[in-house]
Amino acid sequence: MKETIKELATGRTVYSDTRGSADTTYLLEPRIWLKQIVDAAKTRLFFTNFAYQTTLAKGQKDVVIPKRSQYLGSTGITYATSTPNDGTSITSTTIDNLDGVTVTPSIQASRVSLGNYAIRVNALDLVRAAQDELVYSVGDKVDIYVATTVGDASSSTSTTTGAQILYGGDATSDNTLATGDVMTTDLVAESRKLLMTKNKQYRASTGAGGGYGAVTGTITGNPWMSSPDEPFVLFIGPSQEEAFLKDSQFINAAEYGSNEIVMNGEIGRYLGLKIIVTNNVEQVAAGAEGPDAETANAGATMTRCILMKAKRSVALAWGQKPELKFFNNVNEISQDIVLESAYAASVIHADAIVFIDVADA
Repeated sequence: MKETIKELATGRTVYSDTRGSADTTYLLEPRIWLKQIVDAAKTRLFFTNFAYQTTLAKGQKDVVIPKRSQYLGSTGITYATSTPNDGTSITSTTIDNLDGVTVTPSIQASRVSLGNYAIRVNALDLVRAAQDELVYSVGDKVDIYVATTVGDASSSTSTTTGAQILYGGDATSDNTLATGDVMTTDLVAESRKLLMTKNKQYRASTGAGGGYGAVTGTITGNPWMSSPDEPFVLFIGPSQEEAFLKDSQFINAAEYGSNEIVMNGEIGRYLGLKIIVTNNVEQVAAGAEGPDAETANAGATMTRCILMKAKRSVALAWGQKPELKFFNNVNEISQDIVLESAYAASVIHADAIVFIDVADA
C-alpha cells in the first residue's frame, strides 16, 4: 500500500510549481491579477478530421473494418460472349477481393495532481488550467499519431499496390534532397495524377514509409476520385505554405468563389485539393534519418507532405473517447484529474496515399 501511495504522489503539482517567477512588490502599491491565462501557441488538429472513425461498443476489444482491396472492374469479371451449350454454365467469377483491417485500441491515460494548498493560494483557476492541458495534449497526441500512421504506410511494389512517393527537384530519396528541392505546384499536379491513376508507380527499393530510388514500373491499384464528402487533402508544413504564397500560379488559382466550408488551417483549394497547413506533418532536420524506407540521413532540412483520400486512407478506432475524471485525494490533500482514453489507428488503403518529400528551402 505504501508503494502505491508513493507512486501516486509522483509528479504532484505543489505550491512552488504554480507560484510563477519571482517578483518585487511593495505593500502599499495595489496590484491586480487577471484570471485569464495567455496561452502558448496551440497546434491545430487536422489529420484526425479526415480519418475514418469508429467507436467500439462496451465489451469489445477490437474492431475489424471490412474493405474491398479494389474493384475487379471490366477485366476482373468474366463475361460470356455466346450462348453456352445445353447443360453448360457460363464461367463464374470468384469474388476474392474482400478483406478487413483489424484495429485494437490501447489505453492512453494521464493524470495531474494538484496540491490543495497550491490551489488555495493561487490567483488562477489551476483545476481549469490542468483540464485544458490534458484535453489539448490528448488531441495533439492523437493527431500526430494518425499522421505518423499514414506516414508509415507501405509503398507500392511490383506485386502489391500501396503508397507512392515523389521528391522535390531531381532527388530520388530523402538522402539526395538538397537545397532548392522545394514544394512546387507541379508536384501538386503530379501527386494528384498518381492518386487518380490505376497504374501505381513503384521505385527500385520499397518498404514502409515510401520507396526510394528510380521509378521502375507500375502495379494496378485503385483509381481514386475526389468527392465533396471524401475530398483529396494535401497536408503541408509552414515552409511549403510560404513557397505557395510566393507563387503567383498558386495565388491566382487557389480561390473559392463559393460557400464551401473551409477547414481551419486551409489556405486554398488548388486543382480540386484541400490544402491544409499543419505542424503535425513530419519535419526532419538535415542529417537526421529521413522518413522514407531508406535508413539514411536526410540531405537537407525537409518536410514530408501527404496527399490522401479522406476517410479511405486511414482509420481511427476509439475504444474509449477521452474522458476526464476528478477526485478528491483526501489522504494526500490534493485534487487529482485523470484523462482516460483508448484508441488505435491503421492504414486502410495504402494506395490512397501519396508522399511528397521536399526540402524546406
